[in-house]
Amino acid sequence: MPFYTFKCRTCNLEQEEMRSVGDVTEPLCSVCCYNPEADGKYERMKKIFKPNAKPASKDGSWGFSK
Repeated sequence: MPFYTFKCRTCNLEQEEMRSVGDVTEPLCSVCCYNPEADGKYERMKKIFKPNAKPASKDGSWGFSK
């Protein structure tokens, strides 16, 4: 299961979550869903794409050069 980066539309909080490829539901923002100033509405986060993201391994065995 890959990691995806999500960003809150209200508070701009970014967080990474491990999701299955077929999971299309947007997660709730962990800050805004408990915020009383959010009028009781749960804020959904949108998926963002980071253009400079590269796959990497902890031991460097995948052979990507820096």
